[in-house]
Amino acid sequence: MMAGPLAIGLGVVVAASIGSAFVAPTTALGAGMYSISMYGGLLLFSGMMLYNTQQVVRVAETYPLSAERGRGYDPINQMIGLYMNIINIFVRVAMLLAGGGNRRR
Repeated sequence: MMAGPLAIGLGVVVAASIGSAFVAPTTALGAGMYSISMYGGLLLFSGMMLYNTQQVVRVAETYPLSAERGRGYDPINQMIGLYMNIINIFVRVAMLLAGGGNRRR
C-alpha cells in the first residue's frame, strides 16, 4: 500500500541529489534541491523504515501461509533493507548536524 508513494519519493530524492550536483548551491534552485535531498530523504527513509518493519512483521505472522505461496521466511534478508534505511537516516542527520545549514555565521 505504501510501496508506490515511497518509490515515487525515492525517485524525487534521487533526481534532486543528481540535480544538486550540477546546480550551484548558492542559487535558489540549488538550495531547494539540497533541501529536498536532505529533508525529503530523511522523511522518505523514515517512511521506508516503517514500511520494511511492517513487511517483516506481516511475513513473520503469516509464515505458514506465505510459505505456501512460494515466499520463504527470510528475516536476515529483510532486515538488511531495514539496516540500510537506518544507515541512510544516520548519514542525513549527521550531515545536517555537521553544518549542512550554516545560517548562524
